Amino acid sequence: MTGFIMRKGQRLKAFAPVRYRGDGIAGEGIIKDLSLSGSYIIGNVPVSVGMALALQIFVPGDPELLLVDRATVTWVKRSKFGVEFDTPQPEVSKRITQLISTLVKTQHGSPRNE
Repeated sequence: MTGFIMRKGQRLKAFAPVRYRGDGIAGEGIIKDLSLSGSYIIGNVPVSVGMALALQIFVPGDPELLLVDRATVTWVKRSKFGVEFDTPQPEVSKRITQLISTLVKTQHGSPRNE
C-alpha cells in the first residue's frame, strides 16, 4: 500500500495537561494520542517544525510529572502539533508504557474499532 505508514507502537487517545518549553517559548496545552514514540499537542503558544521542546506531562491520578527532556516538533497545523520523543530515558519509556497499559485496561476494556 503506497502512502500507508505503520505505527511504531500502540497509541492511546489520552488527554492530559502539558507544559512545553523550547527556544525562547513556553506554552501549555493538552497532550493527545500518546505513544511511546510521541504524541500530538493542542497548545496555546505557536511552535515550528524541527523545534526541540521539553515536556512536563501531568498524568491524571499520578502526583509525579512525566518529564520528557527532548521532543522534536514533526508537524504543525494551527494550534495542533506533533512531537516525536528523542530517545527518552529508560524510566520515562517505562512510565509511558505502564500508563498506556493501565489506561487501555481501564478505559478500553471492551475491544471495539474506532
